[in-house]
Amino acid sequence: MSSSLFEPERKGLAAVRMGERGGNGRYKVPLLPGEGGTKSGGDWVPGGVQSVTNMLDGFEESRGLNIWEQEQALIGMACQPSLYGELSLAVARWKSEGVDFAKLGDFPHVRKVLTGGADREAAELSIIGRAKQAAGANEARQAGTNLHTAWEHRAKTGELIGTPEMQEGVLLMEKLLRDAGLERVPGLSERTVRNLGVRTAGRFDDILLSQRTGRLLMADLKTKKKAFRSWMAVDGQLATYARSEWMLTPDGQGYEPGPVDYVDLHEGVVLQLPSDGAAPYLRRADLSEGWEVAKLARQVIDRRAYGMSAARRAMNPWSEASEEIPEGQLTS
Repeated sequence: MSSSLFEPERKGLAAVRMGERGGNGRYKVPLLPGEGGTKSGGDWVPGGVQSVTNMLDGFEESRGLNIWEQEQALIGMACQPSLYGELSLAVARWKSEGVDFAKLGDFPHVRKVLTGGADREAAELSIIGRAKQAAGANEARQAGTNLHTAWEHRAKTGELIGTPEMQEGVLLMEKLLRDAGLERVPGLSERTVRNLGVRTAGRFDDILLSQRTGRLLMADLKTKKKAFRSWMAVDGQLATYARSEWMLTPDGQGYEPGPVDYVDLHEGVVLQLPSDGAAPYLRRADLSEGWEVAKLARQVIDRRAYGMSAARRAMNPWSEASEEIPEGQLTS
């Protein structure tokens, strides 16, 4: 599984700690003044807050990735035929239960077994997730997660952990930062933030101090082997972290002022530590453009939600009276 060894298993929001993500991929965060809690009396935002990465995922062109995942799943079925046998038995059972395969949205238990649905943790255990694992498709991602865990542990404890290769990667990145005059700020690593402007929460990797200029810079560790095809999501992610008005306290039970009050809002730093052992390098993040991307991503998600809403569906029946509705009222 690709989750960090130091992270709890993804569960419902009631079962996870403040500042963590639940099985629905949304962050459990405490209430701000004036916000109402859950019906059960929980003192967190009902339903959780959408993660920054989930908001930006829908903004990237993903057709190529989807094709690759389909290819890997098919290869995995051939590599591990027992998965095909498991799928055959499940389909037969669902047919006997009257499942309409053309309307899988009405059968979430089926979707969870097949793909995991929207639950990223369940996706790892789904049939397609295990097929990809059998094909080796998840190896690079797990290697990246391992590196990220070692980097996080180094900030918290000063200790080097992991394989010799992982430790060497961490030391090389530290040297790269020293040579660039950048320093990790103690206490400002792996902190959960909340951005009210685009209604998201997320956990940034680091805030760096530029010893040359005195600026504080938002930074994120990436472990991709290949260069990013597009920087939109990366810039948007760091910009959203940087412009977050609130940051959870270390115990997760309250808030303190967020990075927007003290970090540079125009530039950030991407720490590239390739999971294949290639030499690390640094890249500049454009937070000005990234913030525009983040705001547009939020608008896209809100428009999609409106298009599927009960209010929009209620307009579907045509009547002559609708011609008299003033311009602009339909989308108010």
